[in-house]
Amino acid sequence: MPPAPHLQHHNPQHQSSASSNLPPPSFNAHHGLNQTNHNSNINPFSQNGNTNGLAAGFGGAAGLGGGGTGLASPAAVMGFAHGAALQQQQVREQTRRGSMAGGSKNPLKGRIRDVWRGNLAQEMQVLRSLIDKYPYISMDTEFPGIVARPMGAFTTKADYHYQTLRCNVDLLKVIQLGITIFNEDGEPPPPQYTESSGLTIPAHHNNLLPCPCTWQFNFQFSAQDDMYNQDSIDFLTTAGLDLDLHEKQGIDPSEFGSYLISSGLVLLDDVRWISFHSGYDFGYLVKLMLCKPLPEDETTYRKLLSTFFPAIYDIKFMIKHVQRVMTVNDAPLTHAASTILQNIGQKSGLQDLADELGVKRVGTAHQAGSDSLLTGRTFWEVKKLIFNGVIDESLYIGQVWGLNGVGVTMAAHPPGFHNQNSTNSTTNNNNNNGNNNYSTMDETPNLNGATIYQTNGGSSTQPGPPSTPGSSQPALAHTPSQSNGMGSMTPGGGGGVFGGFRGFGAGGGTSRGG
Repeated sequence: MPPAPHLQHHNPQHQSSASSNLPPPSFNAHHGLNQTNHNSNINPFSQNGNTNGLAAGFGGAAGLGGGGTGLASPAAVMGFAHGAALQQQQVREQTRRGSMAGGSKNPLKGRIRDVWRGNLAQEMQVLRSLIDKYPYISMDTEFPGIVARPMGAFTTKADYHYQTLRCNVDLLKVIQLGITIFNEDGEPPPPQYTESSGLTIPAHHNNLLPCPCTWQFNFQFSAQDDMYNQDSIDFLTTAGLDLDLHEKQGIDPSEFGSYLISSGLVLLDDVRWISFHSGYDFGYLVKLMLCKPLPEDETTYRKLLSTFFPAIYDIKFMIKHVQRVMTVNDAPLTHAASTILQNIGQKSGLQDLADELGVKRVGTAHQAGSDSLLTGRTFWEVKKLIFNGVIDESLYIGQVWGLNGVGVTMAAHPPGFHNQNSTNSTTNNNNNNGNNNYSTMDETPNLNGATIYQTNGGSSTQPGPPSTPGSSQPALAHTPSQSNGMGSMTPGGGGGVFGGFRGFGAGGGTSRGG
């Protein structure tokens, strides 16, 4: 059987393990698929966010390969000049961000590339050219919180967790995605392409910015039209989220999904995705590529997840598992590893772990690009200092914190019950030192253990259960003005069925493409 047309440009050594499991309509739903000219000369050093800049000089009708007069054409000259001005502006902005991160000596400073609608195609082609040599991808997303929870009877804790994830991912839109790439030794791409790097050097480039190692994709999001949790949006705004820019220049999620599914970053066994507490992160990515709501049952979702992402590491799962069993690779922990885990204790955040390992942040916390870079660098330190350089893939590949380790039967129990008898829940043991007193909602995602989702009893590191927005808690979530005025956003009915969600109008229903 010949490879799918959208994957033919990839290195033939890549083999997709289970792409045949994908539902055929999903591929046809992407209007942007195969629209990029994969033979164009994309510049990894180019400007950020405006296709009228260097992109006009390289890919336009008057630029390289466009049938015009080449680099001497007026359009190309104007493109270079405009691109240089934009690059200098970004250098100033990255200098400002670097000062916020605490100093200018970090070699990764200035290597987080913001991606908006105008430079999406260009940056995706740069990523496509690098992924063969840098197949480890650390990832983080920012999304507008938790606005709903399921009601009804659930057979297991895992079922409840998945249904909570599903209804919120279906209702909401991802705001940012950050990805950072590494080779098998944990090294990012070099800031400058040279012959010794083994990478193709662009024939023409203005070398004003280093080649990025991290890309921060900024999606279209409107505070007027899209649903969100007010506390989460306030928190992200404080961290630097520009809602006006997201509304005007944000990436169309459907267009991004079409680029991602044909990029070589997904569907391939030899591409490793690195994450931290990533149940919701991958939920949003699967939704982007499906262009439709997530499956109703967890089994179908897991098949899709393993198809799109055959190899996932979740650092939080890895750490919690080692804390429980106190062995690595069938051997006792080293003294250094034991000390690290003891110092971490019950701290649950990415920043806590990074601080303990001595990993310095680059960029601004709670922005997806900076968080993805921190996630990747933390992973390599965890592998070296705790796992002695070897991670048992049979134990950790495909284990996603928030979906795995929650298999205790909970029929006839309401969400939030405490199980005093079970010894089968990995999450139970991890969170409570084996005291078997686990609340089903302890692991509601909170943006790497820091974002406050609600004010009713939650804290920055241990949020309360996800609340059902309604008239009694008007500040917890924003329902778009197009809503039909329904009070509660949690559907009725039993058994965890969420077939409705259409009653929220155009602003918040599952029919919305984001």
